[in-house]
Amino acid sequence: MKRFNKVNALLVTSLLLIGGSAHAESPACGDPQDDSWMEPEVMQEQIESLGYTIESMGVSEGNCYEVTGLNVQGKSVTAYFDPRTGGVVQEDVVE
Repeated sequence: MKRFNKVNALLVTSLLLIGGSAHAESPACGDPQDDSWMEPEVMQEQIESLGYTIESMGVSEGNCYEVTGLNVQGKSVTAYFDPRTGGVVQEDVVE
C-alpha cells in the first residue's frame, strides 16, 4: 500500500509542475518606456501583421508590450513583444 501512495504522490507532483508551467511569468524586456520604444499604434500594426488578433494591449511588469487575443492558429493567447523591435518574446496559450 505504501508503494501505491508514493506513486500517487509522484503523479500529483508531476501534474502540478506541468500545470504550473502553462501559466509562466511575464518575461523581462529591459528598461521602462523611453524614446527607443515603438509607439503603441505602430506596435499594434506590427502585431497584427504577424497574424495576431488583439483583444487588449498594454505594458507588462517586465516592460514588454503584453497582448491578449488570438494567434495565427486561432488559439487564445497572452503574448509578449519586445517594445523596441516588435519581435515575439513569449507566447502563452490560454487553455
